Amino acid sequence: MPTVSNSKITKTVFISQVADKAGVSQASTEKLLNSMIEVIENNLKADHPVAITGFGTFKRTTRKARKGINPKTQEKMMIPESTSVNFKPGKTLKEAVAMKKK
Repeated sequence: MPTVSNSKITKTVFISQVADKAGVSQASTEKLLNSMIEVIENNLKADHPVAITGFGTFKRTTRKARKGINPKTQEKMMIPESTSVNFKPGKTLKEAVAMKKK
């Protein structure tokens, strides 16, 4: 199994961990993960939020154009409208990662 760094879990390590946990091959796990990502992407492109109960909701968001300042030149400029993805964790995920107060 690939090693885990302290900063993040890579896709390869994630696939390995899921395959081990599910008792299936890494190849089938990778195919499933890639399919899930593609389905989420396609739904977000069509502006359909993707809600996975207990895990969270992926939603496409649009950030309006706004005024900004170039930090290097201090020149005022317009920052164009942009589209991004928002993720709101579900209750189960929030509770799983919440720090317990003593």
